[in-house]
Amino acid sequence: MSAGAPLLEIDDLHVAYGQVEAVRGVSLRVGEGQIVTLIGPNGAGKTSILSALTGLVRPRAGRVRLSGQDLTGLPAHRTVAAGLTLVPEGRAILGRMTIEENLRLAGERRQPATGLAAAMEEQYRRFPVLGERRRQLAGSLSGGQQQMLAFARALLARPRVLLLDEPSMGLSPILVQQIFETIREIHREGTTILLVEQNARLALSESSYAYVLEQGRLALEGVAGDLAKDPRVQAAYLGG
Repeated sequence: MSAGAPLLEIDDLHVAYGQVEAVRGVSLRVGEGQIVTLIGPNGAGKTSILSALTGLVRPRAGRVRLSGQDLTGLPAHRTVAAGLTLVPEGRAILGRMTIEENLRLAGERRQPATGLAAAMEEQYRRFPVLGERRRQLAGSLSGGQQQMLAFARALLARPRVLLLDEPSMGLSPILVQQIFETIREIHREGTTILLVEQNARLALSESSYAYVLEQGRLALEGVAGDLAKDPRVQAAYLGG
């Protein structure tokens, strides 16, 4: 792949749930400073890859490395400490807690106590609506605001690689554009991003490199702009 040296390396990854093999020997690279996207149909194994990277499931085989450090099979709190942070599909916020409580809980183990308040204020500046409603229950927020909270919570960990699982799911077109402007801003600030996204056209337009996953295996990979012009990708994912 083009661009810088690989920051995140995945080699021959296998993920299974009982006898069902969801990921079958996937290898991919994410260069430092890139946005790399992983597209494919529902059930292709995209979320399973992110779950294996972040310690939510243990891979059956394969290796995960971040800056050469082997993270394979580490529990979730250790992968976060190493620099991998996930914004999960469906956001997974704590709806019965306030915005501030969600952020404080997320940041307590990831930020020194003396720096947590400043780190939270940094996210309130990024997402002013969260600052204005910091004492509001998170479950009462709109879908777009909940996605902002999920981003803010993840960014408190100051990730080296931010993993995004379907950030546009369930949002209106206007909110999708707002969320992707946030992704661009985070990227401009220097965070490397691995993006799983249902909107393949938008994902390819925002990424430098892309992988196409089908039935747990890599079907195609290449420069995102080139894949967007590939007739196979156009027919399957872009309505061409």
